[in-house]
Amino acid sequence: MNNFYTDEQRVQIAKKEYNNLKLKKELKIDGVNISIGYVSQVINKPSGEQSFVITHTDRFVSPVAPLPERLAVKEVTVLYRGSTGLDKIKKQTGDVWQDWVVNNVDMARKILAAEQGAPPPQLRTSAETLKEAMRHYPNAQFFVYGHSLGSMNG
Repeated sequence: MNNFYTDEQRVQIAKKEYNNLKLKKELKIDGVNISIGYVSQVINKPSGEQSFVITHTDRFVSPVAPLPERLAVKEVTVLYRGSTGLDKIKKQTGDVWQDWVVNNVDMARKILAAEQGAPPPQLRTSAETLKEAMRHYPNAQFFVYGHSLGSMNG
């Protein structure tokens, strides 16, 4: 369970958000010794949100599995990937544009101008992702990890 992870292990978990995680695959840290659970959702929304929902179980549990299976899930980890690096602008132009122009610049402008208003699209969709996961796994305790823009999403 999550209470037993060291700070170093929590950093390893957070860094997994940058891996190419695959649906239904087991996620492990410390080499292959500690299972975090199974990737139950891989999310890549038009807003630029890239996130993963991991169910800490002994097997894959889909968010649309029968309710008794989902009720048995006691721990869920949500990983929010941070902004795609500017160095990737040639290979991942769309991701860089969404993260930096649509989300980060808009957010920075509002902060600097002390302007209130609607949050950037990625913050809205990330909140929806977390709410949806909480509906899918109502008995689970949730742990949220993120880096850069991903930490604000969480």
